[in-house]
Amino acid sequence: MRNVDRLEFEEARMRRYDALDRENEDTHDAILDDVSIHKEARPQMGWVDAPDGDDYLDREVGLKTFNGMRELMTAKEEKERVIRELDDMAEYMDQILLPQDPDLEEEDLSVPHAVAGMDGLDLEDSPIEQLRERVSHLSQDSDWYPYENKTLFLLDLLDNLPRLRLSQRHMQMFLWVLSESGAHDVPSLYALCETQARLRKFGGVTTKRFESSLGNVMYLNDIPEIIAHDYANPQIAPLLCFYPEEKEGCVSEIWQMKRIKELPAEQLTPMVRKGLKDFYVNELAELRSGEYVIPHMWIIRNNVMCADARRVELTQDGLVVKPELVNIQGDDLAFTYFDLMEEGGIKFVDDSVQALMPNPLRAVANGYELYTSFVFLWADDVGGNVSKMVNAHKNIYLAHVNVPGRLLQQEYFVCFVATSPHASTPEQFEAVLEMFRIAVPGLPADNPQQSEECSHIGPSGNCKCRRCLVGGPATVTESDDGYHALHEPGAPRRVVRTIEEIQKQLLKATEGKLAPVSAMQTAMKAIKADHPSWSHAQVQQAAKEWLDEQPGQRWSPLLSFPGLDPHRDTPVEILHTVLLGLIKYVWHNLHTSWKDPKRELFIIRLQGTNIDGLTILPIHAAYMSQYRNALVGKHFKTLMQTVVFHVHGIVSQPQFELIKATGWLGAVLWYHKIRNMVEYLVSGVSGYWLVFHDSKASKGDLRILVANVLDVFDTVDLTRILDKGKLHILSHLPDDVEHFGPAIRNHQAPGRDIARKCSSMEHVKHLMSGGFSEADPVDEAQGGEWVQSSRRVQAMLVQHPIMQTHLGWVPPPKHTPGYVKPIAQKKRKTLTWANTPGAQARLQAPPLDHSTWHHGIAVTAQSNDICKVGTWVFAGSESATVIGRIHCLLIPEGPSEHCSYVILEVCYISDTLHVAFNMPLLRCLTTDPEFLGIRSQDIRFMVNVQHDCRTAKCGVTGSRVHRQEREATSHTSPALVHADDMQFVLNLNAIHNADLVRETLPRTLTAPEPLHQDRRSYHDRMAAQVWVMRIHKRAQTKAKAKATRSANKEKQRIAARTDHDENPGNPPPPDEARDIDPETDSDGGQPSDWNPLGTEAPAIDADEEPDYEEPDLLPALRSTRARAIKRRRVQ
Repeated sequence: MRNVDRLEFEEARMRRYDALDRENEDTHDAILDDVSIHKEARPQMGWVDAPDGDDYLDREVGLKTFNGMRELMTAKEEKERVIRELDDMAEYMDQILLPQDPDLEEEDLSVPHAVAGMDGLDLEDSPIEQLRERVSHLSQDSDWYPYENKTLFLLDLLDNLPRLRLSQRHMQMFLWVLSESGAHDVPSLYALCETQARLRKFGGVTTKRFESSLGNVMYLNDIPEIIAHDYANPQIAPLLCFYPEEKEGCVSEIWQMKRIKELPAEQLTPMVRKGLKDFYVNELAELRSGEYVIPHMWIIRNNVMCADARRVELTQDGLVVKPELVNIQGDDLAFTYFDLMEEGGIKFVDDSVQALMPNPLRAVANGYELYTSFVFLWADDVGGNVSKMVNAHKNIYLAHVNVPGRLLQQEYFVCFVATSPHASTPEQFEAVLEMFRIAVPGLPADNPQQSEECSHIGPSGNCKCRRCLVGGPATVTESDDGYHALHEPGAPRRVVRTIEEIQKQLLKATEGKLAPVSAMQTAMKAIKADHPSWSHAQVQQAAKEWLDEQPGQRWSPLLSFPGLDPHRDTPVEILHTVLLGLIKYVWHNLHTSWKDPKRELFIIRLQGTNIDGLTILPIHAAYMSQYRNALVGKHFKTLMQTVVFHVHGIVSQPQFELIKATGWLGAVLWYHKIRNMVEYLVSGVSGYWLVFHDSKASKGDLRILVANVLDVFDTVDLTRILDKGKLHILSHLPDDVEHFGPAIRNHQAPGRDIARKCSSMEHVKHLMSGGFSEADPVDEAQGGEWVQSSRRVQAMLVQHPIMQTHLGWVPPPKHTPGYVKPIAQKKRKTLTWANTPGAQARLQAPPLDHSTWHHGIAVTAQSNDICKVGTWVFAGSESATVIGRIHCLLIPEGPSEHCSYVILEVCYISDTLHVAFNMPLLRCLTTDPEFLGIRSQDIRFMVNVQHDCRTAKCGVTGSRVHRQEREATSHTSPALVHADDMQFVLNLNAIHNADLVRETLPRTLTAPEPLHQDRRSYHDRMAAQVWVMRIHKRAQTKAKAKATRSANKEKQRIAARTDHDENPGNPPPPDEARDIDPETDSDGGQPSDWNPLGTEAPAIDADEEPDYEEPDLLPALRSTRARAIKRRRVQ
């Protein structure tokens, strides 16, 4: 009955629409004809619109059609009113047609469910669909193209903000509010969903269904279409780089690193275009000099397109290829392979070389330019339901690394690929890698996920590292060699060996002897149950045949992907490894050793931190202390940069050394650009796997800092490196930087709906950023054209910061270096130069005393930092740089020949480092401050400076007023008060501008020093102590287990005695319970009272640091340990 009513309603609706159309047809056709005539005169568009294209069209068409549009306006308004009424009447019908999932909670209903329901309806030939296409066609040249109007655009935008998810009920309420408030062009929910479905085809990403070899169904967004959006986006396309690059000096991009050049040549961009000619690798080409070459790899050297090529000599027998690679410049190329073929043919002495020409990728390109895109794929496990019910699933994302790294840090450039609550990560990667020819240089993720991608056992195994083979059982890791090996990269894991081990495990599983392979064991049991008379050999043969018949690969597809080594290409991710690993361990070691008085003192000191130059949020020290066991990455990032200045007197010396070492390492790891790779990594050493104990190797800053952190951690916690794989994985950081660039890189319901929702988000981002898309196929007049959204749609992203924030877009800085922001006009006071602080400052050419000036608020530095009054900055030229604190900012009044000035309170950097912090020491003159006038254009960058409270002995003598509900209250808390304003410390732990600070200061003030010149001897001493500690721990564990067993047996004896007393017929309990002699335990351990030194173990106070440097114990420890190990082997 509902279907009949719906058809009748649509027929009535159609009749009303047709009547309105007939009334306006003649007038509207005339106007459209006039528009199309002038549109033909519009300048052609390339990557970007011609400068005057839209202005010309708007001006001319506006003059020609104004009168006609006014004639049409009354009829158009009447038509829109009738359509709006019909839409409101149809809303109930639309909701009836929406799918109703009984298992779906109300709060999880969202617009994609409506879209999913529409996709299931056959609306292609329905009259209502044809009418909507006609209405859409009438408004396609509107100011809000490809939307019909502004309201529809804003609603689509609101529904597709990544971090502002709306349910269907939210959207219905928004539409109702808009209608009730009298807003124009308010669509129904059905019309909005219909528009979104159309725009997904126009500028969105296709969602595809895949079924894995294990039968799990998943939905993936099409990766080629995601990448194509970057090619078609005029703001992104000019920034893409497609070739490896070699350059001197600063490096920051992955294509400048070794990893891209290590990819197989066939995975790199195979051609360059010179004029109208395409030169491909592995094809013969002729230079302008007449020489013949075969390009092997295109590469940019010092901003010039070059190629590594092999020379070809012409002999009497034919062409001979020389094996040596030589460098040629792209400008020297003259003739392609086909040019030479037309001249008379080509004949090589070696026929195998001739067989490779022409390059088969020419047929793929079909005359177009062919480029290779590099993507980082990473996976993460999340729980995505909005409701309280947990619905864990695994997502896969990608980053298009042809885009510069500074953009990849923005959320806007992180693209969703796939999700599934059922399919595992390898299954999803299998579907991703089948999509197209793809080059994957790396797989960033957290450590457990990367272990899964490597088919590695993970952190629970004896060999905890996915990258190398270090580790093993306790007898290995507690030995001198094994303990030392944990502090440096070991022998690398190989993919071939990993696949061999997987095959061995699968074959072993067919014998029913490998417990972890539960699926295979289940199959074995099923075969035995079906054929109980079969022998073990027959069952094993049947299991092998079953294994051979299984579809797909028996191991992760990542292990077989060309050019990818998951063991090597899973770079260390510093969020989880450094912040949520190393810094978290340090923080736990600190706060667990503090009593309440020390913790309260630390809170007061931390709250008084100067955060200028740190680019962090205001510090809430009380919150961080209250929830000290539940902090997140941003908190650890703050602690890493600031803790060292606030722990004097409340930590031991080894803890303080650990805090200093981690702070130095953190600042160096967060470089966005590496300005001196040799100084940063290592000098004079080549090769991927560097042996740390090679005395001939000159170690760079990063290697020294990593070694210092691992060594000092041993002093604080001897066994942490045995238990936590994140500490060892730090030793692989220098290798990752060498191959992938700076370490700072960029990573909710059923899977189909998430994939479609993210596809819809992609089309919104693409349209708002001015990306090109193929015109809507229903528009025959523009079929096949590539068009952009209107200028008004694009302006929404450029002109509205709130949209940039929600879409994750960081616009370029608005102000040029040297710009000084003035005080508001109402608060501004005009002063003569003689009455400003500048009159007391040193200037090279001071202005006239009667010139007028006013104060500024902030100045933009050369680094684009916004520096306010009170900020510490470096200023001047590279040859003459000063450091100081901004005292005031002066702007000339009106048109003036003078520039703006920054008045600095100058400080002097000491030639020696601070004795405790090992950081540059700053001294200011407090009795007679020295001021210096600097042009605003000469402010270079801001830095973080902390007061030297340790030396000045600053105390908690002040108070701080609490604010509640944005109001000051009568509550106060103690606050730190600085004892002087003379001595400061330049914070080298600060992440912001860390590279600029180290480039500016003398090397003697910033170069790290190794804590131990002979690391092997130090590790041997630590290993001896580890062994003794573990022996005592095992003995205590065994004694505790023995006591537990004895207690349990006593309980059983008492229960049996009670039962016998109540029931005399039951047997009495044994008089004595049998105890297990620890000397005869199966694990070969020692008795609980065994002491390797023959002396009583000293008690260690928790508040005191044990002395780990006792040399007299080492001979006895080593000899005793050797005897014990020998006795274990004999047993």
